[in-house]
Amino acid sequence: MKQILAMLALISLAAMSCGSAAAMSTDTVAQEMASLSLGHPVAAGDPAVIRTRTMLEQVSKRSGDDATAIFAACRRYAGHLRDAAQIKASQLELLAALDTHGKAGESINDTLQAYVAARKAAADKTHATAMAALARQK
Repeated sequence: MKQILAMLALISLAAMSCGSAAAMSTDTVAQEMASLSLGHPVAAGDPAVIRTRTMLEQVSKRSGDDATAIFAACRRYAGHLRDAAQIKASQLELLAALDTHGKAGESINDTLQAYVAARKAAADKTHATAMAALARQK
């Protein structure tokens, strides 16, 4: 199981390092993002993949970024939370923050930075508390 997830991560990193010419399809990104966040491979038709694809499409439409760039940003910020604050956050939690709190014309990085700050500041460090804090900021 861990070998499959490691292989998916390597394939993703290779595709992302090749630039926009190698951008993955939204369907591929949604399946990989859901698999990594859930900790096990999921089929393309799995409800988690369908929800992930919907969120990716909405965030992409608002931000102008493609699914590969959104996935890379979510991975980067999840890694920051893990490494800098010992907070386990999934890429799907970060995507949910973008989907719920991202605004048209606003950089996805601005939204993700606000989420990270809210998550770090939350007494219980949970996703729900961070999302509630962002909702109060509106």
